[in-house]
Amino acid sequence: MKIKAEDLTDLSKPDGGKFKVNSLNEAQEFCRKLAAGHYENFPVGSVIIDRNLRPDYFSVYAFSRTADDIADELTHLDKTELISVLDNYRDLLYNEDFDSSESGNPIFIALRHTTEKHDIPAAVLEKLLTAFKRDINFSQARNLDDHLDYCNYSANPVGELVLRIHGAYNSKTAPLSDKICSGLQLVNFWQDLSRDIKIGRHFIPNDLMSKFELTKENLFDENNSAKLKLCLNELYDYTESLFEEGRELIPHLPGFRLKKEIAVTIKGGMRILNKSRSLGSEIIYRRPKLNGIDIASILFRAFF
Repeated sequence: MKIKAEDLTDLSKPDGGKFKVNSLNEAQEFCRKLAAGHYENFPVGSVIIDRNLRPDYFSVYAFSRTADDIADELTHLDKTELISVLDNYRDLLYNEDFDSSESGNPIFIALRHTTEKHDIPAAVLEKLLTAFKRDINFSQARNLDDHLDYCNYSANPVGELVLRIHGAYNSKTAPLSDKICSGLQLVNFWQDLSRDIKIGRHFIPNDLMSKFELTKENLFDENNSAKLKLCLNELYDYTESLFEEGRELIPHLPGFRLKKEIAVTIKGGMRILNKSRSLGSEIIYRRPKLNGIDIASILFRAFF
């Protein structure tokens, strides 16, 4: 299921507008269909994770996916109006009406069940909305530290949510999870270079652009392809180091299923990173994608 852009604002209302449901089961089914209707370039863990936890994954995914769509697809709104819609969406995280009612906005009915069940603070979810607001008011990263700060809002909360759903969030697992999630976010930046450049932005930090004498204007100059490749390899090496450090999370996780879910996630990120690296400077023209053989390889390596 894909929500039309003109209907997204209904999901920022307490009653859910045209998507209103009247039971928790209806709300969870809505979130499941929403999750199933989107393609992501990393393997989806819903097949691997415990069946009893899948509704919780779907509710969290539906929340973040809808916020992302609001930020990206309401192109008829200016930046101020977009921020206002996201603020309305954020306010629903703290709306106490969802504590006692199963009628209304399907995402927040399902999400409230998940947050109460797993003791998830609303502030963790609000961080994701902060990241979407930063996307709306985009500014070029000065260095990788700026990217890591952004990851603290855009990606690391996702890892925290997964750990909390599994009762595995603690001082040992949290920083290792952050490494993996930050790595995944950076992979997404690098693989999307061709798309982002077309809309007038990219995520290569300014300090590396200067180091390799690159500018927005000369990125496509064939004479600079070797410099661009060196610049990108430096970014790829740093991203790979995050995955290598984050891999230490796996032994600290409970249960076979979660261990394998995280293993698959890391291998998926590494696979895309390697595909990005193999494109060299061509990555500013086309985006790497996983095919069936890639996914089969990821699953095989994760399990065996």
